[in-house]
Amino acid sequence: MSFLTTLSLEDLNRLREVAKKVFLQYNPPEFYTDREADKIIEAMGPEIMEQRIKQMVDAGLMKGKIQVRT
Repeated sequence: MSFLTTLSLEDLNRLREVAKKVFLQYNPPEFYTDREADKIIEAMGPEIMEQRIKQMVDAGLMKGKIQVRT
């Protein structure tokens, strides 16, 4: 089961924002889709993505905090 299904829509959108900003910034605009972001999120896993969100919040690039429900 994908950990994405355990996230609220708000948290999923935050992860997608991080994936698009951090991991997709060097790709053409057609890769800036939710589907591509979800693939990256799945590949990185919940712990890494939580760290990325924390880094962006700490840097002032994003508001909020994500919690993965198990």
